[in-house]
Amino acid sequence: MKRFAILFMLAVAFIGAAVATTPRADAGLFGSHKAAPTPSPSPSALPTATPEPPSVAIPRLQAKLKANPNDQQAMAELAGQFLGINRPDLSVQLTQRLIQMGDKTAQVYYLDGVALDQLGRTAQAIGDLEQARNLDPSNAGVLGQLVSLYLKANRFTDAENLAKKNMILNKDDSTSVMTMGSVYAAEQKFDQARAYFAKAAAMNPKDTSPLYQIATTYAQQNNIPVALQYVGKILALDPKDIQALVFKAQLYAAQHDDANTSAAYDDAMVAAANDQQRQAILIRKAQYFATEKKQAQAQAVFTQAIAKYPTSTALHDAYGEYWLSLKNTANAENEWRAALNIDKNDAAALGSLAQVSMQQNKVNDAIGYLKTLTTVAPDPQSFAMLGQAYSYVHNYAQSKDACAKSFNLQKNPATLACIGGADYELKNYKEATQIFDALDQAAAGFLDANPQLLWVAGQSYAKQHENAKAISAYRRLLAKIRKGTKEYNRIEAQIAMLSKSKGKPHR
Repeated sequence: MKRFAILFMLAVAFIGAAVATTPRADAGLFGSHKAAPTPSPSPSALPTATPEPPSVAIPRLQAKLKANPNDQQAMAELAGQFLGINRPDLSVQLTQRLIQMGDKTAQVYYLDGVALDQLGRTAQAIGDLEQARNLDPSNAGVLGQLVSLYLKANRFTDAENLAKKNMILNKDDSTSVMTMGSVYAAEQKFDQARAYFAKAAAMNPKDTSPLYQIATTYAQQNNIPVALQYVGKILALDPKDIQALVFKAQLYAAQHDDANTSAAYDDAMVAAANDQQRQAILIRKAQYFATEKKQAQAQAVFTQAIAKYPTSTALHDAYGEYWLSLKNTANAENEWRAALNIDKNDAAALGSLAQVSMQQNKVNDAIGYLKTLTTVAPDPQSFAMLGQAYSYVHNYAQSKDACAKSFNLQKNPATLACIGGADYELKNYKEATQIFDALDQAAAGFLDANPQLLWVAGQSYAKQHENAKAISAYRRLLAKIRKGTKEYNRIEAQIAMLSKSKGKPHR
């Protein structure tokens, strides 16, 4: 079976990406097992030590590229490292450069596809993975990732056909059998899925991944007792499997079993390899009690955890979210500021404080937090929020710049509309009309769902003397306004004036 060496690096790197999100399909069910598309949300990966942490690998590779900017191997490795720290925006810059340099290998297309997928550009990611498959038709890692993308795009027939081909090409590979099972699980054909997972388990009795998948399918069907039996089988193979212990706690939590949930989290604490894992477990334990509306227990877990780990930004961030869920904004802000006192660049605290500041109409405060956030952890959402904040204070040049950066990272019609609105305010009417044309062509129905944008579009078209398009936008807007109102009459007057002007400038 052929595999890229980079696939292992990616799998390891993905483990530490987050402690409270559903794992990616390419990272495996818990991030620490063989890659296979996951059939459903499942317990998240906890942070795990890596052979060479990104803090070491990234500077080393950057130094190699500084010495030799055309070192293609260093570029590919660095692209993988950036994916591991959740920076697909930086990864895709390297992979795109490699492709432009003519390095159109299966490995490069694989990395580019993974990065584009993380940036929300699934269609382009599929194109990359299809290129990788054409170049290396039997690579199980490529085929499995492409199956995962087909499932994401609801292309179930394509996913099933490719998974079957994967098994033929890699008949001795248990991961390929797992991929087939995951396709059936995604289609909710659970008995067929479990048959393949069981086959994979028989092929590699020491691999717990198939057992995780089987347990997950039973959990999906709310058959918690049988799911727990399979978790027991995992723990029989490895009593210190922290992911299994956390999964066990979550299964008991689904049954609202306080005693067993708490005990399972305590067992996971004992098995944890480092303080980062222990903090993540304590957060989950506190969140369980909060979900059960047992606030005294939740607060006790948080306060005891913070007392034990006073420099943990993760604990303060989570405690802040807890207080926000109770609508206690003051306490929430105190926790997030405590996190920033520990680490002024803590992305979670910066984002939370920015959102709360916007809700409280403290826009300049929000801009300050977001400017730092987009510097230390740039992503489409933070740039979009910054663009929105700048528009509130009528700084349209900065609003356009932030929204453009967001759109470059993730093609979202809302951020493209933000650019168009800023262009209108900046009197860049030609570009504004081009953007509204593009929105109508590529995101049908978006403008109609946002009537205020139809008004801006109409104004922009009129300023460019494109009266027919302006009238069309205004008529679409009329359908959203109650007849006889001042707004309705105003738009009707605009239409009448444009109808008479025959392309003359609109004032």
